[in-house]
Amino acid sequence: MEQDVLTVKNLSVLLQTDKGEKPLLADVSFSVPRGEIVAIIGESGSGKSMTAKAMLDLLPQGLAISSGNIQFLHENVLSMSKRQKRYYRGTQVGFVFQDTYGTFDALKTIGQHFSELFSAHTKVSKREAKERAIRLLDRMQLPNPERVYEAYPYEISGGMRQRVQLALALVLEPLLLIADEPTTALDLRIQADVLQLIKDWSVQTGGSVLFITHDLGVVAEIADSVMVMKDGAIVESASVTKLFDQPVHEHTKQLLHHYQELTNMKEQMHSPHSEPIVTVEHISKAYVKNKWFRKQSIHAVNDVSFHIQKGEIVGLIGESGSGKSTLSRLLLQLEACEHGKVIWHGTAPFRRGVQWVHQDPLASFDPRWNVGEIIGEGLDYWKDKNENKPQLVKEVLRKVGLPETVLSHYPHELSGGMRQRAALARALLLKPELLILDEPFASLDMSSQARMLSLLQQINETEQTAILFISHDIRAAMALCHRILVLEKGEKVEEARAHELSASENLYTKRLFSSMLALHPRDRLQKQNKKEEREYAYQQS
Repeated sequence: MEQDVLTVKNLSVLLQTDKGEKPLLADVSFSVPRGEIVAIIGESGSGKSMTAKAMLDLLPQGLAISSGNIQFLHENVLSMSKRQKRYYRGTQVGFVFQDTYGTFDALKTIGQHFSELFSAHTKVSKREAKERAIRLLDRMQLPNPERVYEAYPYEISGGMRQRVQLALALVLEPLLLIADEPTTALDLRIQADVLQLIKDWSVQTGGSVLFITHDLGVVAEIADSVMVMKDGAIVESASVTKLFDQPVHEHTKQLLHHYQELTNMKEQMHSPHSEPIVTVEHISKAYVKNKWFRKQSIHAVNDVSFHIQKGEIVGLIGESGSGKSTLSRLLLQLEACEHGKVIWHGTAPFRRGVQWVHQDPLASFDPRWNVGEIIGEGLDYWKDKNENKPQLVKEVLRKVGLPETVLSHYPHELSGGMRQRAALARALLLKPELLILDEPFASLDMSSQARMLSLLQQINETEQTAILFISHDIRAAMALCHRILVLEKGEKVEEARAHELSASENLYTKRLFSSMLALHPRDRLQKQNKKEEREYAYQQS
């Protein structure tokens, strides 16, 4: 049997507070065999990311390892000197985190990041370092790797930054890669590419991977074995196939149940109404970008038309850069259309009748306000009579499944799922006729996604609220929506009922579906064919 690269025994982490110590990780034990991909899955707050930081001895201030042992090959990580830890983190272990912005220095080019890494841990020349970096950027399937090497982090997209971060983690050929939610919020194609790159690296080099995720689809796609975490402890550990087929712990069964809810593509029925709630007619929007000594016009949205009926849920899907968010801003009249128009048929004033839930609710909250003030903001803006305001806020809070105790909390004190529900509550308080949701599930774990999906269906059925659901997650869109629009490079290329979309002959739609994650580990053989199909579709388009 080959040696384990990483072995963790009885690891416990405590939070030091004024009121005493609070356990965050409790007796965590596992190993990562050489050449295998081991996944850790769990809900938000289960301790996944903290486990990854403990492996690197990078716990934030206030947290301390109270007991346990972390062995990398034959060495105890916790007893290493500063110099040994620097070598361990720099050359033996590569790490990729979800926050691409936080891992880059905005004042340095991508090339400077590579140069610093090589100069700190190797003696190779600057020329050789640059050549190796550009070769790896090319392997990451980045367009024009020489340009990416010279660019600053803010000059490239999120998906490109994620692949650059992966290249930085692998360029010194580590024995272990620790990847913490590296594909969250990426569109399907980039997610599929990043996962394939990690798998290829592991197979070709014999490297091991500790992959942390909340997405069972990612686990089915990439993992050899899985650990399930809950409340800072590992509650189940098994091979990936056994976990999907024969889960033992009740929490694992619950996660799989939520996953099946999200992937159950049953047809959503909707009775058509004669009058739409909103009509979009031939709208277009272009942005002017300065390129060297000339200006270049980029069409973000081009001649798009559609309508949404009362009580209908319409999905809007497409890759990053397809124009989804721009279209939502035009629909909200946050930006002006260059051509075309948006016609509102609702009974309430447009600004009140249409409410928006942003992908990042934290960015849309005032950090100085508590949750009660944030949710009730709309009533103050519209100068409604405020006698019943506290009761109305509590009612909408119960509707989205949040306890009244959160009213006095501030946004930073809430989990991602709770913030998303608070943002939804703020929108629902004004009883909108149309709700626009921009990537509402992007950073939520499986349980939170399933609860949000059920909540949106309930709101749609009981309130007859129309919903525009913007997402790169095709399965969530098909589970929720009555009708789906497909956007490519700012143009509507297809419109169909949700259950009919998987049989589409449109090349762009087919390549979106070919990028979807495996539903079960046994589907991986089919995914090899899907990879070839996806590559062929991109070559043809």
